[in-house]
Formats: sequence, structure tokens, C-alpha cells
Amino acid sequence: MQKTLLTLAILAISGLTFAQKHNVVNASIALKDGKYDQAKQYIDEAFENPNTSDELKMWMYRAKIYKEIALNHSNLDSMAIFKATESHMKCMLPHPKKKNKMIIYKKWSEEEVRTSFLQCANKLFSLGVDEYSNKNYHQSIKYFQKTLEIVPQDIEGLSSIRITEENLNTNLYLAFKALKNNEKSKYYLQQLIDNNSNNPTIYSNMSNILAQEGDIERAISYIEQGRGLFPEDETLINSEIDIYLRLNKTEELITKTSDAIAKNPDNEIYYVVRGQCYQNMNMIQNAILDYTSALEINPDYLVALNNIAACYLLQTEPIVNKLNALNIDQSTKFKAYKDQVNDLYRKALPYLKKYVDLKPDDKANQRVLKEITYKLEN
Repeated sequence: MQKTLLTLAILAISGLTFAQKHNVVNASIALKDGKYDQAKQYIDEAFENPNTSDELKMWMYRAKIYKEIALNHSNLDSMAIFKATESHMKCMLPHPKKKNKMIIYKKWSEEEVRTSFLQCANKLFSLGVDEYSNKNYHQSIKYFQKTLEIVPQDIEGLSSIRITEENLNTNLYLAFKALKNNEKSKYYLQQLIDNNSNNPTIYSNMSNILAQEGDIERAISYIEQGRGLFPEDETLINSEIDIYLRLNKTEELITKTSDAIAKNPDNEIYYVVRGQCYQNMNMIQNAILDYTSALEINPDYLVALNNIAACYLLQTEPIVNKLNALNIDQSTKFKAYKDQVNDLYRKALPYLKKYVDLKPDDKANQRVLKEITYKLEN
């Protein structure tokens, strides 16, 4: 009697196991027939059952089913792309015994699984971009972080659809920045720095966060690190000036750039940095001298062209105020002041014109140039 009961128990367990394995078969049939809701139900049951949860065949069909749902029937499961990605990654694990062999079910070739995985990566990344554009930053972060997990798989074609570690780290930084999460923002900026990103703004962005937090020494160190790699980058130059000005250390910055000029008098960057310091301190003539020195070295230096023109135009403001305060019968003073303004316009004009010629997309300076030209002609 006991033997009979044991036999029945074994048969019952075997039947249950068979039924669970049959779920994988049913899922494959439903997938083939385009009945994705049924395929999802069967594969979910197989995934949740310990008897089939580790079967490669189950992972293969789960990857195929959820990829199809993610790409074309997302209403069936909002998490489908995550489940599809997880399943593909399971299929691509290294073989425990065979070197350089991937654990892929025998009926699914490595080329096919990689192509399918590339589609998942593209979908994940696109969803992340869409959510970021819609200002759903928390959701975009989930998509970008999951996409980042795919990069080490070294799938051919990822970079062709903009999926690189650098792009993902940049997007994650931007999303966390939008959420005002400084710690995560710094983490992803540091990832970019450690991976030698060719984007100079990562150093100024890191410096700005640290300066806001009051960590001035580290803020300056990141600017100096960036300047060492990108000595001509305007953003870094401006960030360095800004941080010294914020600390009321303009004179220190002037000393620093003066020392640099003494060592390297042919570097126009240093003249511009010092010139901007003088300009911010309203020492306009000193600023003009430095911008002139920079332009003697590099006549097409946009920052110097823009700033020297600005210096001349700034000097017109107090004179124009005097003009506007004159009485109608003060014609002699009016002419004298008008001549002074026009003289400054003429000095600014060639620099502004050259700047606009070199940078025609700068609409603001185009308007200033037209206005000055019109005033001089009249």
C-alpha cells in the first residue's frame, strides 16, 4: 500500500513538472500564432515556477515574447521592455564550461539573439529620451540605467544608434541635474571624467556643483583639470573667472594670468582671461589693451573680438545719459557728446563686424551691428 502511494506521488509530481514544461510549449505556440496575451500568460507561469524558471528554452521564449510586446503591444505590459532586456541578458551569459561560448538555446543562434537584443536596447534608449523630453525624469533614469547595463555586452551596432557609455552617463547626469540631485549628478560627471570624455563642460559642471556646496578648493581643482585638457574652451575660461569673482579673488586671478603671460606671452587665452577680469572690475582701458594683445596673436579670436567691442560700447552709456539730460538749447554740448559717442561706435565697429562675419548665427550681435551702422550713417 505504501509503495502504491509513493508511486502515485511520484506520478503526480512528474505530471506537475510536465504541465509546467508544457507552459513553455504553449507559450511558443501562442507566440507563433500571434496571440501575445496568451503567450504572456503561459511564459509568466513558466517563469514563476521553480521547475522551469532556469530553463534556457523558457528564457529564450520569454525574451522573444516580451520583446514583441515591448515593441508592438506595450498595452499588455508597461514593464515589457525591462523583462525582455533581462531575458536577453540571461540568454547571453557566459557558458559555465565552454570557453567563449554563450548560453543560448540551441534553436536560437548567437547572431539572432544579438540582433534581437539590439532592438531592445534601441527601444530602451528611445523611451528614456522620450520620458526626458516629457520631463518624466525619474522614469527616464530607469530606462537609461537599464540601457547602461547592456553596453558591456559589446553588441555590434550599439554606437550606430547613439548608445554609448558616454551618451548614457551624460543623459543620466542631465536627468539627475533636472531633479537637483547633486550626489548623483556628481557621480555621473565623475564617470565621464574617469572615462576621458572629450566634453570640456563636464569639468565646469562639476565645479559649479562643488562651488554651490561650498567646496571651493575642489571646485577650482576641477576647473584647473579641465583647463589643462581644454585650454581654449570658453566655458571653462568663464567658469574659472566666475569662481574667482564669486570668491572676490579677481586680483588673484589677474596675478595668476600675469604670471602665465610672463611664462608664455604668445598664448592669447591668458590675455583674454586677464582682460575679462579688468572688464569686470570696470578697468576698461586695461581690458582693451589685453584684448588687443590677444587679437595681435589671433586676429580671429571670437571672445576677444566680442569683448573689445563691448568695452567701447560700454563707454558710450554714461555719455548717452548726459546727452539725454541736456536741454534743447545746449547744442554745443550736444554736438560734443554726440561726437564722443560716434567716436566710440567707430572704434567698436570693425571688431563687431569681424565677429559677425565669423559668427553669422549670432543674431543679437547682428542687431547691435545694424543699429550702430545706422546711427553712424545718420
